[in-house]
Amino acid sequence: MKILLLFPMADGQTGPGIKHSFEQLGHTVKAVDAKLRPGDSIRAAMEFKPDLIFCSRTVALTDQVIAIKKKMKVVACVWNVDTRTNISIWRHLFPLIKACDYYFVIASRLIPEWRKINKNTFWLPEGFLPAYGKPKNITAADRDKHTCDVCWIGSRHGPHAWRNEYLSTVERIGVSFKQWGCAGQPVAYDEDHNKAVFLSKINLAASGWPENEKCTSSRDYKILAARGFLLEYHRNRLNEVFPSDIMDCYKTPKELVEKIFYWLGHEKERNEIAEKGYKWVHENATFTQRIQMALEYMK
Repeated sequence: MKILLLFPMADGQTGPGIKHSFEQLGHTVKAVDAKLRPGDSIRAAMEFKPDLIFCSRTVALTDQVIAIKKKMKVVACVWNVDTRTNISIWRHLFPLIKACDYYFVIASRLIPEWRKINKNTFWLPEGFLPAYGKPKNITAADRDKHTCDVCWIGSRHGPHAWRNEYLSTVERIGVSFKQWGCAGQPVAYDEDHNKAVFLSKINLAASGWPENEKCTSSRDYKILAARGFLLEYHRNRLNEVFPSDIMDCYKTPKELVEKIFYWLGHEKERNEIAEKGYKWVHENATFTQRIQMALEYMK
C-alpha cells in the first residue's frame, strides 16, 4: 500500500517513527513535514497517488486533506497523540477530524464524545520509537552524568505544574535526584534519554491528565523500552494499558517517598521488574505494532 504521511518530521521523533513502522510492514511511504511544509500535501498526493493518508493533528492540514479527498478516492485518518480532559480544546481541529475517515486517540475515556464528531474514532495508545532501547554504549562520562537514585524527565510547569508537589517532595528527602527537561537542564531524547533511564535506579513518571484513566504519556513506554524501573502516578484502569507486574504506582507525596525508599532497598526485585517491563514493551508496544493496530481498525 502507498502511504502519504503528513506528520512533523524535523524533530526526529513521532513522524520518522511512523514512517519506519509503515515501511517495516512492507508499505511504501512518502512523507511531507506537516509542521514545516503542510502546503506541499496536495502536490505530493497528486504525484504519489496514495492509498492512505496518515496525518497528524495539524490544523494547517485541514484544507489540504479536504482538497485531496475531493480530487481522488483515498482513505484518510488522523492520529492525535496528545490529550486533555475534554474535547473542546481541540475545536479548531473538528473540520480536519470530520474530513478524515478514521480518527485515533490515546485517551479512551473521551471516545464517546469524539464519536459525535467522527463515528470511526478508536483507541490507539502511545508506543515507543526505534531510537529508544537499552543504551548502545556507556562511558565513564555517561555514568558520571546520569547515575542517580531517582530520575525525572519532563516538564513541571504550565498545565503540568501539579507535578511540583511530588517533585519538590523528592528534592527534600536526601536521595540523588536528577532532572532533565526542567530546572535548567536540557531535554533528554533518543540515546541520551536511554542512558539517563538505564543508569537511574528509579524513573519517575506523572502522566498528564490522569482523569483520562486508560491513558499514559509516551514517556512510560520509553522508560520501559530502555529497561528503566517505572514509578508512575496512579490512575484508574492503568492495568488495561500495562500489566501491573512491570511497574509500580504512587497516589500521594507521602506514598511516593515510601515507594522510593522501598525500591531503593530492594535492588533484586526492582531489577527483575525492570527486566520484565523491558521484555513486555518490546513485545507489545512498538510503533510498528501501533500502526498495525490502526490498519486493523481500518479493515
